[in-house]
Amino acid sequence: MRKHLGILAAAAGLLGSSLAAAPAAWAAPVQTGSPAVRTDVVVTSFDGTPIHTNFFPAAGLATGRQAPTVMVGPGFGLPGGRLPVTPTNTLIGSIGIAPLRDAGYNVVTWDPRGFGLSGGEAYINNPQYEGRDAQAIVDYIAAQPEARLDAPGDPVLGMAGASYGGGIQFVLASRDPRVDAIAPTIAWNNLTTSLYKAGSFKTGWGALLCAEGTALGQLGSLVGNQGALSAPVRKACREGLTYPNRLSAESAAYFSSLTPDEMFTSITAPTLIIQGTADTLFTLSEATRNYELITSTGTPAKMLQFCGGHGLCNSAAGPDRITPAVLNWFDKYLQDAPVDTGAPFEFIDQFGVTRAAPGYPAATGSLAGSGKGTLLLTPAALSGAVVAAAVAPSAVNVPISAPTATTSVFGAPQLTLTYRGYAPQGSTHVYAQIIDKARASLVLGNQVTPVPLVLDGRERTVTVPLEAVSYLATPASRLVLQVTPATSVYALPKATALTSFTASVTVPTVTAYPVVP
Repeated sequence: MRKHLGILAAAAGLLGSSLAAAPAAWAAPVQTGSPAVRTDVVVTSFDGTPIHTNFFPAAGLATGRQAPTVMVGPGFGLPGGRLPVTPTNTLIGSIGIAPLRDAGYNVVTWDPRGFGLSGGEAYINNPQYEGRDAQAIVDYIAAQPEARLDAPGDPVLGMAGASYGGGIQFVLASRDPRVDAIAPTIAWNNLTTSLYKAGSFKTGWGALLCAEGTALGQLGSLVGNQGALSAPVRKACREGLTYPNRLSAESAAYFSSLTPDEMFTSITAPTLIIQGTADTLFTLSEATRNYELITSTGTPAKMLQFCGGHGLCNSAAGPDRITPAVLNWFDKYLQDAPVDTGAPFEFIDQFGVTRAAPGYPAATGSLAGSGKGTLLLTPAALSGAVVAAAVAPSAVNVPISAPTATTSVFGAPQLTLTYRGYAPQGSTHVYAQIIDKARASLVLGNQVTPVPLVLDGRERTVTVPLEAVSYLATPASRLVLQVTPATSVYALPKATALTSFTASVTVPTVTAYPVVP
């Protein structure tokens, strides 16, 4: 069933006044001809904030007929799409407006608060702000004559969109049972773990996001909106991007409060999670946590991993698998069509080949490596770009055994470091990554992980999971663990110390599953 058990009983308590009749400011237009595109319709949110919204009827929809509707959210700082010819962006895995309309869906886009022509300040998909804005948009959709309804005030509704437009899907689906299916792409689980992992601020992405939000907000103020990041977001930007690059307990708590575990476990809408294996902003670990929480309550879910995301895949992308996957998902859960949505888990490797598994893959084997060395920890030992890791010229290098047959390196490698060093600052980070020397020292998934150290002159041991990776390895692969003093992806460490390391790493592998034609 498209609607879930208990929806009618829960609707009144969860939605409250959101099921009330649409305000006159955006009442349904009188139909006198073919359905018209409506752009920059002002939907007034709960606190009076104007949210500019766009409605694109399904292609070829006859006057007087209805279709399911899909809300497509934009990326951070961006306005909602206003052109129905917006193409699919296969780099980040987002589906365009045109394919959805051509498949028989109305499409609704909007400018999130603080951006585009909308008013207010951006709270970063806060359930109490952007979440309630989205609920007001659902009310608007329910009043449109082209929108198919499950009940008065309750449209047949899906959601798509990438990054910021992916995150809002979890927020709205968790608080509003009118959402029937979602397809979040390259979204996060927790902004604290994605931007401030192990107490090291991700300055590359942080600088880009904070600058983009501020600049676009200021531009927005020229056309009449408030156009700004909210106070808690501005505070976190200042802390993360200025010495000593540490978030206060208050800022970390704010980011964590936006996406508590219970938000994900309360989602009952069937969920297609699309995540990039080369995403260095919202990593595979973030998506895996979302998948685990959502499926823990029995909600239907599928994960599709592709070589892309907030980052570049250094190989052929292969055919577009994302658009058909999203359309099939919506056809099944919005149209009740007898379509095959494929295996519960699919992943597109770095060669553009898609493989399928009957469920989330569990490790069936492992590769291992161990070694030791001495390293001068210094902020000057930089490697990589501001948003992606690269081979480090200064590092402790630990060879990892090669597989005896082609296999998928999949999951979070486990690293154990035993070390000794001294620095007056007392604490710092080193950074761990895995490279494949057989592929020009490519860093697997562009991923690098901060490892916290205490440099008090004593021998200490720390064991941490590295960022999860998905990578097809062959007997010719030459995998190497690198422990490096600094990376451009994260804030520069503050300590300088000669430090000795003994490192061991275990890399999980899974069966190379069958290829999807």
